[in-house]
Amino acid sequence: MADGYVYVLVSANSEYVKIGKTEKHPFLRLKEINLSDNYSDSGPWDVSDSRQVRDCQAVETQLHRRFQDRRVRVDTGADELFAVAPVEARRALDEIDPDMLTKREVVDRLTGDRDFSLYIAKLFAFSGLPAWLNIQGAWTFALYPSTGRGRFFTLNIGTHEVAFSTLAQTDNAHPVHMLVVDRLINDFQQVRQWLEEHGGGMKPAPYASALPRATSLYYACEFAEAEKVLALDGVRRALIAYWTEALIGLRERGSLSLFARFHNYNAVARIIDGIRREERFFSERMASRRQEREAAASLP
Repeated sequence: MADGYVYVLVSANSEYVKIGKTEKHPFLRLKEINLSDNYSDSGPWDVSDSRQVRDCQAVETQLHRRFQDRRVRVDTGADELFAVAPVEARRALDEIDPDMLTKREVVDRLTGDRDFSLYIAKLFAFSGLPAWLNIQGAWTFALYPSTGRGRFFTLNIGTHEVAFSTLAQTDNAHPVHMLVVDRLINDFQQVRQWLEEHGGGMKPAPYASALPRATSLYYACEFAEAEKVLALDGVRRALIAYWTEALIGLRERGSLSLFARFHNYNAVARIIDGIRREERFFSERMASRRQEREAAASLP
C-alpha cells in the first residue's frame, strides 16, 4: 500500500478523460504522459482534478471499476481512457472514501473554522487560483504547516510566499496576515490607511526570488475583518497583476516548487468545491428570481 495521488486528466484533443494514479507528484507525472507514445497524440493533457490518498493503487482500481463499462482502448495502447464527462469524473473523486484521503484531520479543521474558511475561499476566488489547478505543485498551499512561527496557512508561488496568516501569539493578539501584490498598490491611499488602522502597512517584499515589483501588505485582525481588505479599491488589480505574472512564468518554465511536498491537494479540492457550490447557489437563485419576474410580468 503506497501513498500517492489519483487524478483526472483532460485534453482539448480528446473526447475522453484519463483516470490514473501516481506515486510521484502529479505535476511531474503529467510531463511524462504528455511525452509518452501512448498519450501524446491526443494531448497535451492537463490535470482537471486530483486527490492525495493513502493507497493510490486501491483507489485507482475502484475508480476504474466504477467506469469500467465506459473504458476505451485506442490504437496507441492508451488503456486508462474513459468516455466520461470531466464533471462526472471529478465527482467520483469527491466521493472517495474519506478514510482513504491523506491529511484528512487537517482538512476537516479548515471547515471547522467558518471565518477562516470563508477568508481562504474568498482569497482563492478573488485571485483566480481555481484557473490554475493544472499547475498545482508549481504553486503550493500548506494548511496548518509545521513551522515554529505558527500559521494557519502558507501559499507559495514558486520559491516564495505570496500569502499567509499567523496564529495569534497571545490571548489578546490578532492573527497577522500578509499578501504579496504588485507595487501599483502604492497608488491607493485608502489601502494604506486601512492597513495602518489594522496594525500593518505596505513595504517591498523581502524575498530575493520575488519579481521586481513585489510589495507586501501586512494587517492584524480576525478573519471576519481581514476579508474586507479584498474589497478595497486596487487590491484585486494589484494582486492579480503580481500573481498572474508569477504563475505564467511558472507554467512556461514547467518547474516544480521547492515546497511541493507540503502542498495539500485535498484542502484545495475542499476549497474549490465550496466555491463551486456557492457559484451554483447564486446562479440558481438568480435564475429563480428571473423566472419569478417573468411570471409576474405575464399576469394580466
